[in-house]
Amino acid sequence: MKSSSASVKASRPRRLWWCRAAWSTWWCKVPSMNRRALLTSSTALAATALLAACGFQLRQPPRMVFRTVSLSGFANNSPMATELARALEDSGVTVIETALQVAAAASAASGAAPAWLASHVTLQALNDTRDEAVASTTAYSQVRDLSIRTFFKFQVLRGDGSVLIPPTELNLARDIAYNEKDALAKQEESASLHRAMQTDIVAQTLRRLSVIRPSQLTQP
Repeated sequence: MKSSSASVKASRPRRLWWCRAAWSTWWCKVPSMNRRALLTSSTALAATALLAACGFQLRQPPRMVFRTVSLSGFANNSPMATELARALEDSGVTVIETALQVAAAASAASGAAPAWLASHVTLQALNDTRDEAVASTTAYSQVRDLSIRTFFKFQVLRGDGSVLIPPTELNLARDIAYNEKDALAKQEESASLHRAMQTDIVAQTLRRLSVIRPSQLTQP
């Protein structure tokens, strides 16, 4: 008797939890894991729509008022010069590397030399170095901390050679703990810090270049 009653109960259709609206009925049938996925995606879409409605945009590269720039004073294969050139090109500026390219750009300006000079600047590196110094030692004169330092000093010249931005120094330093047993790992950490500080210095340099006004490109 018990087995027959159990089979009868099993054969009966399970009652669904009917919600008040049709879409609610469908939602009740969705498994819990799928519900979480739907909620996550719908929340992300709603947040994106809200940010777009508020006028939110991702950070864009700073825009420059000059069209061409020359990089001078850097050592060959300078990582700082390479990253600066890439960042300037992302900002819509043409990076001119040689004097021949400068002359070609001037001749391409329909013979209007003053107009071309008014849209060209030179970023001259006065110091582009990086080093490591002992920050602290133990009682046994063993290195405990290293100071990772990056130095960059530059000035900006107008197309006619006059100074637009006077010599400016951007120096950064970071301290790391040192252990002779992990010398190789510390070298990799030091290189990573140098790259991070270099990126920071490039961003600071571009911010200084972005505040140049068109009226400043010609000597008063």
